[in-house]
Amino acid sequence: MFSWPRLHFSAWFEDLPREAQVRLMLTRLALILGESLAILLAQFSLHARLPMATLLLILLLHALLNAVAWARRRAGGTLELALHLAADAALVAALVYLTGGYANPCISLLLVPLILAAVTLPAPHAWAMALWVAGLYTLLMGHYRPLVLQVSAEAAVDLHLRGMWLNFLLTATLVAAFAGRLAAALRQRDAQLAQARESRLRDEHLFALGVQAAAAAHDLATPLASLRLTLDDLRRDYAGDDELDAPLALLAEQSSRMRQVLARLGDAARARVAAEAPCMPTAEWLAREIEHWGLLRPEACVRLDVTADLPERAHDPGLRAVLMTLLNNAADVSPEAIRVRAHLLAHPGGDRLVIEVIDSGPGLAGERGRDKPGGWGVGLELARAALTHMGGRLELADRGEGGAVARVFLPVAGGL
Repeated sequence: MFSWPRLHFSAWFEDLPREAQVRLMLTRLALILGESLAILLAQFSLHARLPMATLLLILLLHALLNAVAWARRRAGGTLELALHLAADAALVAALVYLTGGYANPCISLLLVPLILAAVTLPAPHAWAMALWVAGLYTLLMGHYRPLVLQVSAEAAVDLHLRGMWLNFLLTATLVAAFAGRLAAALRQRDAQLAQARESRLRDEHLFALGVQAAAAAHDLATPLASLRLTLDDLRRDYAGDDELDAPLALLAEQSSRMRQVLARLGDAARARVAAEAPCMPTAEWLAREIEHWGLLRPEACVRLDVTADLPERAHDPGLRAVLMTLLNNAADVSPEAIRVRAHLLAHPGGDRLVIEVIDSGPGLAGERGRDKPGGWGVGLELARAALTHMGGRLELADRGEGGAVARVFLPVAGGL
């Protein structure tokens, strides 16, 4: 069942992208040139009796109107552009009235402003333009002013048919060359908006997960403090016990490590910037972070391979969290064989720091891929969002010889 579109008041005042405005004004300029060409053809080829002074004045007014739209292309909204197109239609109707009325084959040029409005402007403007153009055509039928040609009736009919053909070609060219490109530009804009909305929804979801993680860390602070006190008491009570001394020392060390993790999370929540920490060579930073991570995963074996041309960098909690996530994922599938590589990659927009975490597990389609489609879990989604915020990106790929590789790309200027 057919239903009329809902006309929202806000749709009358939407903004049109600047590129679309420029294309719209170029199309209007082409329309003015087509009108001028048709008048010159009728005057000098058909020897028609035309009020040239009035016609030139209308063409000049049309050109001035387009110049005003060009000057206001950054400020004008869709309502103003719709008024300009309505004025275009009125000026075309005035030219048609002075050059033969509705019998003039060029009357179909009234469709050009309507097509432009339908392609570029919201639906309310398109419907208003359709009513306006229909009203102009109706007025031209009621106020007919024939064009006087010094030719026979048979030749006049032939000229009319040729004029319809020429006008059809002109209208088709305008629509194909400009209106089609306008529609493509608007479709691209809509696709970008849809991608931005999707990215915003994903970021909101990840932000909610981050808030929950921060809340969980806050809730863990009190039981962790109680655990540390209990372990200290047990170590004092069983000091010298060869059987319990080593396990209790390990538990105390791990609880201290957990306290450091919660402290770093608190620092990140308080938005401490990386500039507060001194810079150090990237190779040294990677070695230190891998060593600290190894305290939590003592069973893991990591080999570090870095090039000598890596610049210095400051401590970044966000990048550290990304590295920890990648190392944990690698240790879950191949703790005995993990390799971390870092090198610089030349790029036209600036060098990139590339950090690779390589494992020898079953790959993305193996055990890790069963519960995480494509290898992406919550941790990797958070890592990808953090890298996007830094101006970088994260890539996952299978290795030909087995296992998977996670690649971190960071701009040197932004991350180093």
